[in-house]
Amino acid sequence: MKRIIHIALIDLKIMVSDKIFFFWTLIFPLIFIFIFGNIYKDDNVKAKAELVIVNKDVGKFGKYFEKKIESPDILIKSLKKEPVDYNRLLILPKDFSEKIKSRKPQQLLFKKNSNANVKAATQIEIKIIQGITKTITELLINSKSDDFFDNKIDFKDIINIKTINLNENSIKMPSGFDHVIPGILVQFIMMMVLVYGGIVVMMDRQMGRLTRILFSSTSIPELWAGKFLGRLLMGLLQAFILVFIGILFFNLNLGNNILAFLIILFFSMAIASLSILFGSVFRKEDLIVGMSVMSANIFAALGGCWWPIEFVPQTFKTIGMISPAYWAMDGFHKIIFFNKSLSDITLNIIVLLIYTLIFTILSIKFFKIKE
Repeated sequence: MKRIIHIALIDLKIMVSDKIFFFWTLIFPLIFIFIFGNIYKDDNVKAKAELVIVNKDVGKFGKYFEKKIESPDILIKSLKKEPVDYNRLLILPKDFSEKIKSRKPQQLLFKKNSNANVKAATQIEIKIIQGITKTITELLINSKSDDFFDNKIDFKDIINIKTINLNENSIKMPSGFDHVIPGILVQFIMMMVLVYGGIVVMMDRQMGRLTRILFSSTSIPELWAGKFLGRLLMGLLQAFILVFIGILFFNLNLGNNILAFLIILFFSMAIASLSILFGSVFRKEDLIVGMSVMSANIFAALGGCWWPIEFVPQTFKTIGMISPAYWAMDGFHKIIFFNKSLSDITLNIIVLLIYTLIFTILSIKFFKIKE
C-alpha cells in the first residue's frame, strides 16, 4: 500500500507543480462560473406573487375569505374597484356573504394577465382553492351554530390541507450557482484529470520511468493502482477547490454533503480510469490534450453541465445518458433541488461504477510499460 500511495503522490505533485495548474483549476473555472451563473440565475428566489382582490361583499364573509388566502408567499391588495393594471385579480361579488348564509352556489371570478408569471399564477390559484376548501369545511363543521363568527371551531385544529405537486421538476427547476458550480466541477474534473493524468502516463512510459519503477519490488498491479489513486486524488483536489470557492463566495448548497461527496468520489473514479486509458492508447501530448478537451466538452454538453438536463427534450436526455457527466449531474440535481436520499441516487452510483469497471478493464488491457 505504501508503494501505491507513493506513486500516487508523485503524480499529484507533478500536477500541482505545473506553473499553470491554478489557472486551469481555479481562474478558468471561475470565469465559467461567473458567465453561466448569471445566465442561469435562480428564478426560484423572487418577489412575492401579487394578488389583487376586489371585495364587493357587503357582509362579513368577504374579509373572512381574504384571511383564508393570506400567505407569507403572497402579497394581497384589497380594493373596492377593479384596477386597470394587474397581474392576477380575484373578484368577490356583492352577495358573497348572503349566498354563503343561504347555502347557495356561487362563482368567483379570477382574472390573469397573459404576460404575468405562470408559476406565480399557479401558486395563487392553489391558495384560492385552499381558501375555498377551508371555508366550506368550517361552514360544514359549524352548521349547527346560530352565529358562525362568535361560536365557530378553529379550523386548523381539525384538518390540515397540503398541496402536493406530482411533477417534481416543476417544484424547483435547477438554476443559479447551485446548478452551475456542480456543472463546472464535473466538466473540469474530466478536463484536468484526463489531460494531466493522460500526459503523465504517456511521459512515464516514453521516458522509461515505468520500467525503472518495476525494477524495484513494485508489481504491475501496484503500479496501475498507484496511477489510478493519483488521478483520483487529482479529481478530488479539483472538486475541493471549486466546492470551497462555491461555499465561500456563492453560497453554494450541496443539499446532503455526504451524498454529494459520494457522487464526486465515484465520478472521479470513472474519470481516473479513463485517464489511464488515454495515456496508454495515445502516444503524443497534443493528441491527449485534444482528445481530453473534446471528450470533456462533449460529455459536459450531453450530461447537463452547461444547461439543466431537465430543459432538453426527452430524446436528447436519453442520448445524454451515455455520458458519465449525466449521471453525476443527475445525482447532484436530485440531492440539491429535489431533496432525494441515498436510495434515489443508487442507480447513479451503480452506473458510475460500471463506467469505472469498463474503463479499468480497457486501461489494464492497453497499459504498457514501454513503447
